[in-house]
Amino acid sequence: MEPLFSEKQLQDMSKENIITLIQAMQVHQKKQETEIQLLKEKTKELEFMNALLSDRLALAQRKQFGSSSEKYAEGYEQMDLFNEAEQEADPNAAEPEMEEIHPKSYKRKKPTGKKEEDLSAFETTEVIKHKLEGNDRFCSECGTKYKVVTTETVKYLKFIPARFEVVEETTYVYACPKCGMMKRPQKDPSLLKGSVATPSLVAGIMNAKYVNGMPLARQEREFARYNLNLSTKTMANWIILCAKRYLQPIYDLMREEFLRSRYIHCDETRLQVIDEPEQKGTTQNWMWVYLTDEYSGSPRMVLFQYERTRGGYHPVEFLGDEFRGYLTCDGYQAYHGLPEQITVTGCMAHARRRFDEALTPLKKGFTKEQLKETTAYQAMARIGMLYKIEELIRNQSPEERYAERQKQSKPLLEAFFGWLHTLEGSVNRSSKIGEAVLYALNQEKYLKAYLEDGHLSIDNSAAERAIKNFTIGRRNWLFSKSIKGAEASATVYSITETALLNGLKPYDYVAYILERMKDLGPFPSKEDLQQLLPWSESIPESCRTNRPGAST
Repeated sequence: MEPLFSEKQLQDMSKENIITLIQAMQVHQKKQETEIQLLKEKTKELEFMNALLSDRLALAQRKQFGSSSEKYAEGYEQMDLFNEAEQEADPNAAEPEMEEIHPKSYKRKKPTGKKEEDLSAFETTEVIKHKLEGNDRFCSECGTKYKVVTTETVKYLKFIPARFEVVEETTYVYACPKCGMMKRPQKDPSLLKGSVATPSLVAGIMNAKYVNGMPLARQEREFARYNLNLSTKTMANWIILCAKRYLQPIYDLMREEFLRSRYIHCDETRLQVIDEPEQKGTTQNWMWVYLTDEYSGSPRMVLFQYERTRGGYHPVEFLGDEFRGYLTCDGYQAYHGLPEQITVTGCMAHARRRFDEALTPLKKGFTKEQLKETTAYQAMARIGMLYKIEELIRNQSPEERYAERQKQSKPLLEAFFGWLHTLEGSVNRSSKIGEAVLYALNQEKYLKAYLEDGHLSIDNSAAERAIKNFTIGRRNWLFSKSIKGAEASATVYSITETALLNGLKPYDYVAYILERMKDLGPFPSKEDLQQLLPWSESIPESCRTNRPGAST
């Protein structure tokens, strides 16, 4: 390779030119070192993917051509499925305390009186007293009658499975014996005309499906074990009718309040609807979710909305011209075409997730010290500092959060993106780290937007948490049969998830509003409906829990 400068040219250079040359060489060397580091990381990533694909290939070949026997290696003792209890039981083992019956990582030292506190919410229905009777009341040594000096009280917790009760209504019809005029007493309206459904039964079915993720078919089998023949079709009809007749007015009022907020979140997740017209059976439909979080200054709520597609016009139609403010979302391009009165803010968690994915393949081949030198690790560390600041200012007022972010977060964020810009020309766009760097740079404007207002969140995790129960349920029931079923599901999920955010028990709350809506008739006033909103002070204490926001 020919030298860039001859010996004579170097000797004739001025001091200023030599300094400029050295600085240019240092910049070039730094760039080369960065490219070498990124190539090493790319190599490890490819090695990881190669090993992963090799494992998958070996497993596929074993399934297709290997032995079907499940015999384990010599020396490995496989537990007998039907004899597990007998083999594992230890009669000398100590009885675990109530607080110890959960994963070991969550084990805490039992505070004094904790058991009494745990049981205080439940009624004591049975009291068993152990007393001496007959001759046992007298001392065997001297014959003197024993005197009670103290008592020892121990409490236990019993579980009583669900049971069904029949309520029989008899209406007496009266007639005047003289003129023949007839009269009957007024009775409470039924939930669904001609049906055995009651608010408590429908609320139980909704709670099982939408809060606990139990499909209707599984509920049908469970009911059959208690000698109740209640078909999946009947339960589905009850849900659709009650959602439209009784829950939809509350949903509409919640939406009115939602559109008055200035700070909202949005996300979307897949849902397959079988009877959607003019689409293939494998086509995916979408459930959109909109919510206000703890920083918004508005009542906390979650609104689900079923839509056929993932088009960006759906949030435009849902929010209409009424909403004006900030919308926090992920990097989906459709959100960036919203009207001017809506300011979009990004999700730092999505950016962090991509750097974490880039770091995963490197953990196998790098030492802990080498891992700290990788681009992905350094990016994670920088983002981690931003989250640490958020943790420290979480309980402060919006004004204080804004001031602290300007003081602490803004310099870190500017330095982070300045560092990413230096990597932009060096990263391989097809690598995981390249994807992570380019994603963050493409979202730079939106990822910085949370600095503008103390009401804003650094990420869209609140929306992802709100979707969690839906995705768990979807894993069990897989799809919706009809459009009406999907729309009813959106309504019920909105009510139950909002109830959880406001510290309500979903079953008790849904049973309460079904009962009240039934009594209010077909045209309840707006004032009456406002008393039924999840954040209303009029909700009975029996519907409230001591764990607000516990959505799992």
